[in-house]
Amino acid sequence: MKPLSSRPAGYTIEELSTIVGMSARNIRAHQTRGLLAPPVRHGRTAYYGPAHLRRLRRITMLQKQGFNLVSIAAMLGTTTVDRADGLDSAMADIARDQPALVRCLERHGVLGRDDAGTPAVVRPSVSRAVAELAGAGIPPAAALRFLGQFMDRAAPLAGEQLAAFKAQTGGVSAAHGTCFAELLVSAFRAIVENAAEVTFVDGEPGRR
Repeated sequence: MKPLSSRPAGYTIEELSTIVGMSARNIRAHQTRGLLAPPVRHGRTAYYGPAHLRRLRRITMLQKQGFNLVSIAAMLGTTTVDRADGLDSAMADIARDQPALVRCLERHGVLGRDDAGTPAVVRPSVSRAVAELAGAGIPPAAALRFLGQFMDRAAPLAGEQLAAFKAQTGGVSAAHGTCFAELLVSAFRAIVENAAEVTFVDGEPGRR
């Protein structure tokens, strides 16, 4: 193992395997199925980050609840990205010119790395939205920059609400916590969609 001072941040597959209690073979199988984004490669060694760890823990949790991998893929979405023309080059520009944005989106699980270490959007819904906005004339970098800023602001609030739910309900299981998280996501989506109906009408912001 390389000394921590001379190696990239992250976990080797052996370290990740130990942390999540999953064999390296199964981790690689999840990558092949598209459930797990590719790791970052430095030389011959692949390194996995916090987004990989969170993803594997959620997969493990859902498996313990009795869901098979087909169902889990339907719930979580695969990491296969439907890329629009130009999105690859835009990501390359962002990686070169805005490394802080890349780190932010990696931290929130929006970006992963391919085998060559190139950043790529790993959430299909985000990829589709960015591609559609690009078609409307909004550069991918602008959309992703706003997304990163928003996620930085929203993450503490999400944590507060989940902690409040736990405090009010007592010792709930991880499954209940996941259900409440899904409830918050649905509620927030409804709030944003309602606000969008008011804010964006016939292409003119703020008018009905």
